[in-house]
Amino acid sequence: MMASAKASLPDISKLPADALLTRAQMALLTGFSVISFKKWAREDRGPRIVYVEGRPRTTVRDFKAWIGGSSSQSAA
Repeated sequence: MMASAKASLPDISKLPADALLTRAQMALLTGFSVISFKKWAREDRGPRIVYVEGRPRTTVRDFKAWIGGSSSQSAA
């Protein structure tokens, strides 16, 4: 991994619950690819996405819920 990529890795334990993460940051935190997060968003899977100025973001709260498996975002 490149040094610059590691530098942008957030410490989610120190961020407020409403802080926003990019797909690239989520990919670094999980090991999944950015492409996977894009695909899951189209399929209504993965962490909940909010759009800020047209750019997809996920709150730390929603990311932690998704990682913990407590998110109920599957299609009914």
